[in-house]
Amino acid sequence: MLFRKKRYQDERVTAEQNRIYREIYLLIYVICFLSIVYKFIMNGEISLNLVGTEMLIVLVSGIYYAIRSAKLGLFSAEVEIHDQKNKWSYQSKTIFSGIGIGVLLGIIFGVNSAYQYADSQMQAYYYFFLVFIVTLIIYMPILLLLMLGSYSAAKKKSDKVIEKQLEE
Repeated sequence: MLFRKKRYQDERVTAEQNRIYREIYLLIYVICFLSIVYKFIMNGEISLNLVGTEMLIVLVSGIYYAIRSAKLGLFSAEVEIHDQKNKWSYQSKTIFSGIGIGVLLGIIFGVNSAYQYADSQMQAYYYFFLVFIVTLIIYMPILLLLMLGSYSAAKKKSDKVIEKQLEE
């Protein structure tokens, strides 16, 4: 390494490469999502056996990005840039995302219960609202803790990395 020439790269080339990588990342997400939708339409259900690979790709890539951006100190910068440009803070969007996912799960579970188990229309309404409320009670706190906990941990780790970089 001592006698090696330093290779300099044009910033424009690096920026274009990063843009292409982002497009590939988005394309993979879209392909996984379309595969899940296709399998749901063809089989009438979404089971882990059918869409396990797609879900694994989506989850692992998201978790990997979150960990890497926190360890490199990028997460704090992303949050700061986001908060300056947008009316809603990143943290409040995280909270509302958790609430939205909880409500969406409640609706999906409620409709599923009403559709599969109800014998009459009145019973369908009862099952829907019962399952919807119970789902909110169970999943909402879990989702909020999970999302806010991961946000706080990533922000704290990213802030420490930035602080360490500034000290050096």
